[in-house]
Order: sequence, then C-alpha cells, then structure tokens
Amino acid sequence: MAVKKMIVRIGRDGATTIRVEGGEGDDCLLFTRSVEQALGVVQQREFTADYHEHDPLAVIERDGLKTREDL
Repeated sequence: MAVKKMIVRIGRDGATTIRVEGGEGDDCLLFTRSVEQALGVVQQREFTADYHEHDPLAVIERDGLKTREDL
C-alpha cells in the first residue's frame, strides 16, 4: 500500500482545499474526514483518478457522499 499524503492549502480569502495523494476510493474520504469536520462545511468535492481505483461494488451513496461499506 502506498503512503498517503494530505496537502492542505488555505488561500488568502480563507478558501481551503485538501488533496490526497496515495489513497484510493473512500480511503481518501476517511483520511480527510476529521480535517473536513474541523474546517466546516464541504462546499465542493472533486475526485481524482486515484479515487476511482477501487471496487465499485463496495461503494454506496449515503447523504450525498460516497462511502465504502465493509462487505
């Protein structure tokens, strides 16, 4: 498994972006969850190609966010 890295950028206007490198699927969402909760409401989420490298059958949508269920 690759080492995951979280890159957090805070702009002068306060807009914050979080990028994950080395994670796949909902592992990225779990990795950033606590930081997102501390920062506030997520206004936009974009998934990279790394996110889509997972078993699509193990992903469901719950409350508008995709989450991986333990099968």
